[in-house]
Amino acid sequence: MRDIALILHVVAGVLAVLFGPLAIVLTLRRRGLNGAGEVYHWTVALICLTALVMIPYDWGRLWYFVPITIASYLFVYLGQRAAEAPGGLWYRGVLRGYGGGWIALWTAIAVVSLPQRPWTWAIPIVAGSAVIEWLCFNPSPGWTSQTQPGARS
Repeated sequence: MRDIALILHVVAGVLAVLFGPLAIVLTLRRRGLNGAGEVYHWTVALICLTALVMIPYDWGRLWYFVPITIASYLFVYLGQRAAEAPGGLWYRGVLRGYGGGWIALWTAIAVVSLPQRPWTWAIPIVAGSAVIEWLCFNPSPGWTSQTQPGARS
């Protein structure tokens, strides 16, 4: 069971890393939920589910991934909900949700790949959060403008 979960975890992780930026860009550009956002959401859900399956196999070393896994999924879920109902400051939910999930993915990659250098884990968190917050407070005019009835997006 652990080996199957690990294979699914890695495949879903690769897809999520690839689809994360695409989901963010297309969701903001189209002002709503789209196929890339759906793929991103479900690949992150699969990553989190497979992580929860694998953690008990090495509980003493991996127990702290349980709250991280849950928080990572909740970030993407927030982005999904914001994309489903654009209006007002919806783009902030998309940026913080989808972007926060993508930061969590890269942080997890750093944790697994560089276990002897914990200071490197902060790089995706600090850099990614700064970019997300800058975009939240300096949005593109297309994210904030109201779409006119009958207009094409």
